Amino acid sequence: MEAKKEWEKEMQEEKQALEQKKEAEKQQTIYEKSMDENYFYFLMISICFGFCYVFGTYNIESGLGLFAATVGEIACCLAMVKKWKMEIKKDILFYIVMILALSVMMLWTNQIFLHFFQKRAILILFLMMLLHQLYTYQSWRLKDELYYTLTLVCNGIVSLFQPAEQFLKQLQKEKVEIKKGIYVLLGIAIAVPLVLFIGIMLSVADVVFKNMIVNLFGNLFLPKNMILILFLFLFGFWVFYCFMAGLSKMNIKTAPKQIQKAEPVIAITFTSVLLAIYILFCVIQIVYLFAGGENNLPQGYTYSSYARRGFFELLVVSVINFLMVVICNINFRKSKWLDGILIGISVCNMILIASSAYRMLLYIGAYHLTTLRVFVLWFLAALTVSMVGVIYSIWKKEYGLFRYVFIVALVFFIAISGIKPHALVVRYNLSHMQWYSMDDLTYMMNLSYDAAPELAKIDTDKIIVESEHSGEEIMREYFENVKIYCEKRRGRAYHIGAKKAEKAAEQYLNEIVPYV
Repeated sequence: MEAKKEWEKEMQEEKQALEQKKEAEKQQTIYEKSMDENYFYFLMISICFGFCYVFGTYNIESGLGLFAATVGEIACCLAMVKKWKMEIKKDILFYIVMILALSVMMLWTNQIFLHFFQKRAILILFLMMLLHQLYTYQSWRLKDELYYTLTLVCNGIVSLFQPAEQFLKQLQKEKVEIKKGIYVLLGIAIAVPLVLFIGIMLSVADVVFKNMIVNLFGNLFLPKNMILILFLFLFGFWVFYCFMAGLSKMNIKTAPKQIQKAEPVIAITFTSVLLAIYILFCVIQIVYLFAGGENNLPQGYTYSSYARRGFFELLVVSVINFLMVVICNINFRKSKWLDGILIGISVCNMILIASSAYRMLLYIGAYHLTTLRVFVLWFLAALTVSMVGVIYSIWKKEYGLFRYVFIVALVFFIAISGIKPHALVVRYNLSHMQWYSMDDLTYMMNLSYDAAPELAKIDTDKIIVESEHSGEEIMREYFENVKIYCEKRRGRAYHIGAKKAEKAAEQYLNEIVPYV
């Protein structure tokens, strides 16, 4: 009797497990089923992604290797989409172009600060590219974009153990495809050490072949580096597989519900008061700042000191106004009075932005240019163009404001990378300074090597030396360091900006008279 009860219990548990499995299969998306059915295909894509990640990450901050890796990673994403039997949408071409443009800009500028944000922007573009490929949601708002992007990230984290789980699951299946996949993996396992051994032998046999391999891959395959390389490969492979698994779990069936908008009288009340204050302030800006005139100023102020005062406060107010107009336009019901007030505030905000920019220009005229001041003017220009879109969206409520601001931000980000802020700072300061103090020179030489081609044009006679070394000797030492740094950037680390700096350094060192 006990054996029979035990057998019935086991049968009941097996039946429940089978029902749970069937229920789970019903809840699976078509993309999850595709990953189960084509496991080794997606595994190979992840392996390729891991190789790309190593090639573009190991021992380089930026360079040709990173650009090539980005192209390879885009190819992996498209291969994933293709296997899901989806037609590549035209909309995602914009994201691919922006990713490639940012990658090229990383080759163009040598500024690490920009590289940091360029890499983050590329990651965000990858996420948005695939979300927009899988789902059509043109009417989504900013919070919807953030919500579904964060959902994708969370799904990836939840799928952290899925690579191992699916591998064990596939081993239990007896299919020809599975056996073929294992054979492919065994072939790769045999090929990697064999290629390394043959490559080492051929490098020893021929110096030209060795130099070509070293220039292309650097020290990528030295034994002492293999542990770190293996870690980077596993990290890239694992993250991408988890990302695919997280993306396959997304199940967005309907567009987000429309926001229930509030009574416009609330917004009209507080915005009308603010508009009155802004009109008064803008009149003062026009009379005292833009029109100028020492006689119109408060007692104790010169024109330049008055202009430089309050810049950052105006910048903060301009950003607050931008956000306030956007929020009011989205969250309150349409009203002609409210629309008129918001347009008035937007116009006043444009004057505030112009006041901030004018004050900064006067400040630059007195104290010259720095990297921070370049970014401030860049931000004000981007904010101005964004305000144009905000004003248009007040008239046309269905206008995709988030998409407009997103594109503006990307275009301006690419533009600031293209102008090379450090090169601009040096070019401006060298042309507007009568003399170069050691503090000025030290600041410019501590910038990235984007500044080197501009520093090569320096007039060393204008350098005020505070030590036994002459200005020419100081610049010679600087360009020798530039040359040493740039000569190391070969193969994967090749960089257009570094090549320009190296060329400028060689030209400068060849033209000046050698000293003993």
